[in-house]
Amino acid sequence: MPKDAIRSSSVSRENAEHYRWGDDCDGWHLVKDANLSVIEELLPSGASEVRHYHQKAQQFFYVLSGE
Repeated sequence: MPKDAIRSSSVSRENAEHYRWGDDCDGWHLVKDANLSVIEELLPSGASEVRHYHQKAQQFFYVLSGE
């Protein structure tokens, strides 16, 4: 596969579906499929998720920086 073809199919913040939530939080759908969803989120200092429940999904979080 040509190098350019791989690059054009890559997903990042620059080309992913973006949404805003909470007071000042951002999210990007890196993968949005019926069987799998991968979302990158950016939360400002002091922000947090509200505890909630999904009937058909499980979540895990990976912190890249901060606490």
